[in-house]
Amino acid sequence: MAEESKYAYDEESVKAIVYWAETAQLPKEVILSESEHIYDTSLYVRANINDIKQHYPDAFYNPAIDRLYRLKEFVEGAAE
Repeated sequence: MAEESKYAYDEESVKAIVYWAETAQLPKEVILSESEHIYDTSLYVRANINDIKQHYPDAFYNPAIDRLYRLKEFVEGAAE
């Protein structure tokens, strides 16, 4: 069951999440879920940003945007 439109895909929102990912202090390693263990956060962020920059606004690549939003939720949640 896909979560419909939990995240914003308008240009300003996407620019904001990309900016956040490029400038945030990120841990080297993150475990988002049982099946998502990110060993190199900077590589993960760079790969997703490259997809977004090359393909936005193609909705097929919205999962790359979702991954950045989820990473932000995790990092900011862990900081509380």
